[in-house]
Amino acid sequence: MTPPRPAVTDAVDPHRAPTALPWRGLVEGFYGTPWSGAERRAYFAFAAPLGLDRYVYAPKSDPYHRERWREPYPEAQLAELAALAADAKAVGIRFGYAISPGLSMRFADPADAAALAAKARQLFDAGIRHFCVLFDDVPPTLTDAADLARFGDDDAAVGRAHGAAASEFAGFLRTELGITEPLLVCPTDYAGIAPSPYREGLAETLPTDALLFWTGSDIVVGEVTRAAVDAAAASYRRDLVLWDNFPVNDFDRSRLFLGPLTGRAGDVVGSRLVGIAVNPMVEAAPSRFAIAACAEWAAYPARYDPDAAAARARRLVAGPAAEGLAPLLDACSSWPPSAAPDPALDALIERARRGDVAALAEVRGRMEALAATSSAGAPADLRSALLPWVRAAQAVGAAGVLACRLLANDGRSDAAATVSALRAAWTAAEAHYPNVLRSSVELLVAAALERAGAPRLPVTAPQGGRVLLLTGANPSPGDRELAEFLHADGHAVTIRSESAASDIAPDFDLVIIARAASERAALELADIAIPVIAWGHLVALRLASASEMPLALDTIELSDGDHPIAAGLAGAVRAYRGPSRLTWGVPASGGRVIASTPQDRHPVLVLYDAGMPLVDGRPAPAARLTFFLGSDGFAPWLVTDATRQIVRAAVTHLLGRAA
Repeated sequence: MTPPRPAVTDAVDPHRAPTALPWRGLVEGFYGTPWSGAERRAYFAFAAPLGLDRYVYAPKSDPYHRERWREPYPEAQLAELAALAADAKAVGIRFGYAISPGLSMRFADPADAAALAAKARQLFDAGIRHFCVLFDDVPPTLTDAADLARFGDDDAAVGRAHGAAASEFAGFLRTELGITEPLLVCPTDYAGIAPSPYREGLAETLPTDALLFWTGSDIVVGEVTRAAVDAAAASYRRDLVLWDNFPVNDFDRSRLFLGPLTGRAGDVVGSRLVGIAVNPMVEAAPSRFAIAACAEWAAYPARYDPDAAAARARRLVAGPAAEGLAPLLDACSSWPPSAAPDPALDALIERARRGDVAALAEVRGRMEALAATSSAGAPADLRSALLPWVRAAQAVGAAGVLACRLLANDGRSDAAATVSALRAAWTAAEAHYPNVLRSSVELLVAAALERAGAPRLPVTAPQGGRVLLLTGANPSPGDRELAEFLHADGHAVTIRSESAASDIAPDFDLVIIARAASERAALELADIAIPVIAWGHLVALRLASASEMPLALDTIELSDGDHPIAAGLAGAVRAYRGPSRLTWGVPASGGRVIASTPQDRHPVLVLYDAGMPLVDGRPAPAARLTFFLGSDGFAPWLVTDATRQIVRAAVTHLLGRAA
């Protein structure tokens, strides 16, 4: 045994205000493209003066952090981590390395415990002095026979295994490396406030001084209350560090979250919540707006003012560009992600649609400001990162101005020209992948076209097939785009939110079931004897035994390139213009898999010919195709030309099956 290393302590700075949380920093823990070394160093330089003195390295896409955790880092990557740790230390930031072994670790196997220790020793020798262990997003049950024998097969077994592994690792850090600070651990059950068998098992075996990452009452939350903190800490029986999934955007890469932290309790100092780790956006420089505000909350939760913090963050981050960027920052400041992007604008638009002249004037002012968005004078990295969203804001604003002009036209002679210009402007705006007030301004555009007697959706075309698109009560932009796309191909498209099976067979040749359709409406059509394409309700339609939408994917792998539905494409094909969600399902054994996700091989295009058994064993009454589109469907800002080709080929192929 090697002699113990000199102790690495973690004493709280005595000069730090007693009103502050003692653990304050950032965890780079999102899915997708990780930050570059330059972006991490820029964070160190930005964060240290704000009192954020922690950084946790945990990018999901680093294979040596997660999938290949047992393997030592190659020389070049190790050197970069060592340089990052040294650069962080130089400005007073503790660089923490998080290792995530839970995907494959055998918890009762001494060899895996030794592999974990060896990985830490390699990193320690490179200069890293702070470590975390993450068990987030890993299997919730034990399958290894030795693990089951040691930790049991009850609902608490995984918690016991994780706690034991963390305890052994903490012992190694203390006795072999001299690291005496409490180990920071992310449990698998990291969200919510209620006790659970997992938490009970974890508490049995985890070191009593361990800190636990916790995301709040849910994974992404709008509010963290003192009551929630107290309940969660009681359920874990440990102190907590809030892994705040704000302003992270890996779940929706079309959006930025540029506003201040909101909804966080002011009375947490002195509770068992001892810190906050901001989980930033993939876009590093724009994340600084939120990081600066989070630093203010962490330094003095009781006096935190989101509006004042936002104003200071804008001046700090954008400098002289703050005013020109204000319309974009205002448009991207709502939180949580489920909240309306701009409720005040939505209320104004609703009033304008009803003829309120004053409201229309206000809306027009907002649209003109949005169209004039500028990043001139911003730091180069911020300007570069924001450019796609600035352009999207300008395009949406320009279309909004035309919509306001049309709503105020009152029958003047230039209405036809304005309609034409508005259609072109909105088509251009919808082509942008970044989402800046898209849903709000779309309502304004629709109201203007409706007022002018210019419906947005053509629904008849005599020379092609008859297609029913089943969706929600309010067709999404993706649904409308699909209808227009198929209409341009010569098909007659009808959009409905409800339809009885008896009404379908005589009137339609193909049914497309979008995710927004209700399950009840989808089930009505489960047994119709005409072809179906579906990216919603795959389980209810008996097309999959399980179905999910993974995060942040933009590529599919066409494994059956010879099939007509593959549209002549093969191999890795970019399906989306930016990362978004792909629908996949576990098919019946006879389903023909045409495409899958590249890494995990989840089927995303599966064809069942008529008569082929579905997942319940009953034969398909006609051809069925599961499709990879997700929540946004065939959105014009999302789908690539390759996806358009595949949709066209799929519709043609299934209509041929109906002939």
